[in-house]
Amino acid sequence: MIKQAQIQEYINKNVTKTKDELGNTVWATFDAREGDDFHSETYQEAVSIFVRNWDNLTEQEKNNC
Repeated sequence: MIKQAQIQEYINKNVTKTKDELGNTVWATFDAREGDDFHSETYQEAVSIFVRNWDNLTEQEKNNC
C-alpha cells in the first residue's frame, strides 16, 4: 500500500491545471493507460479520478505516472 506522502507526490505530478479545446480552464488528470488526460471542473474531482484509477493500473503504467 502506498503511503499518503507518496500518493500526494503522484497526484502533484499527474493532476494539473490546463486549458481545454475551447480555452476554458480545467483540471487534467493523466491517464497512464491511454496516455491522455481526463478533464474535470474541480481539483477534487480530478484527484478522485486519479485515486480511483490507481488500483486498475499495472506496475508498468504506475511507473509511467
